Amino acid sequence: MSMETVEEITLEEASDISRSDMAHRTLMKMLLAGELEPNEVLTERQIALRLGMSRTPVREAVRRLEGERLLERQRSGALVVRALPVEEFMHILAVRRLLEGEAASRAAGKIPAAKLEVLMTRIEGILALPEDVITPDPTDGVDLHMLIVNACGNPVLQQMIADLRTRTAMFRLGRLPMRRHAVCAEHLAIIEAIMQGDAERARQAMQHHIDQVRVTILARLGEK
Repeated sequence: MSMETVEEITLEEASDISRSDMAHRTLMKMLLAGELEPNEVLTERQIALRLGMSRTPVREAVRRLEGERLLERQRSGALVVRALPVEEFMHILAVRRLLEGEAASRAAGKIPAAKLEVLMTRIEGILALPEDVITPDPTDGVDLHMLIVNACGNPVLQQMIADLRTRTAMFRLGRLPMRRHAVCAEHLAIIEAIMQGDAERARQAMQHHIDQVRVTILARLGEK
C-alpha cells in the first residue's frame, strides 16, 4: 500500500469522524427540542435521509447516543428514543443535588458580577409582571446552572453535571408555568449568594432549588 493510499484513508476516516460529530450534535438538539419523541422508532436510513448524510457517520452517532442512554435497542432490534422513567429521573435529581450544590459552592465569588447582574435584572423584570401575563421562561437565554458549572474550576464535575442535565432534559412532563415565579426567586437566592462569595449559602440555595423541582414533579405526577 502506497503512502498516498494511507493518506487518503486517513483523510477519509477523519472526514467520517467530523461528520459523525455533526450527526451527534444535530440528533442531540432534536432530542432535547422534542423533535424526536420518547419511544419513537427510528432507523439509521431514516436519520441519514433527514440529516442529508451517509449512514456511516450516522451509525457512529447512534452508537454514541446509545452509550449516553438517549437511544436504545429493543429486543426486536428496533432503535427507539429512550423514555426516561420517573424513578430514574428522581435518582438523577438526587445526584444533581449533590454535584450542583458542590459546583455552586466552588463558584461562589468567581463569576463576574456583570454577568450575574444581567441575569438578576432579567429575573426581577419577570417577577414584576402581573400573574396573568404570559412571561418568558426564566431559564431561557443564559443558563445559570451551566454558568455556575463552568466557573466551578473542576472539569470532571463540569462533565458529570452536563451529562446528567442532558438526561433530565429528556424527561417529558410538559412546561410547569406555575413554577416560573418560584424558579425566579430560587435563582435570585443562588445568584445573591454567589455574588457575595458565600459558598455554603450558595450550596444550600442550589440544593433547595433542585429539591423544589423534585417536589413539583412529584405533585404534578400525583395529579395524573
